[in-house]
Amino acid sequence: MKDKILCFRAFLLEHFHGEKIQSLIYGLISYEMVTYMFFGIFTSVIDVGVYSVLTSMDINILIANMISTFCAIIFAYITNRRFVFNSGTTGFSEIFYEFLRFSETRIATLLMSELILLVFHILHGNPYTAKISAMILTVCINYIISKLFIFNSKQKGIKQDEKF
Repeated sequence: MKDKILCFRAFLLEHFHGEKIQSLIYGLISYEMVTYMFFGIFTSVIDVGVYSVLTSMDINILIANMISTFCAIIFAYITNRRFVFNSGTTGFSEIFYEFLRFSETRIATLLMSELILLVFHILHGNPYTAKISAMILTVCINYIISKLFIFNSKQKGIKQDEKF
């Protein structure tokens, strides 16, 4: 899979010569980014699926959002740790600490999405439009925080493999 992603990126880089566009291609077409987006789609499906089931049962949208987000956090941690960022943490206490940091940032973005949902609700907006808007912003923020602060092997003193 990594080889196919690298070949595709090389093909794009050969055909686009602007420095800014090449920088964008280099950043967006990497194994890490592709797997983050791939598992992010499944995380979103879990999030929206649980949210939809709960709201169809007339559960308050804020409570439904919290429950669906917690389900998504567990799935996202497992997939991000294992497949996206290849976490090098070992031992129960290190993994637990990493999960806590991961959860803290996800809870912070949950509060942000709760605020977005509340504003849409007060303005009588569509709850699904609100949910999707909040999710897009959340995904961007969560990637940046995960990449820089949670699964950053340089910060933990672990030799980092080149992720291209």
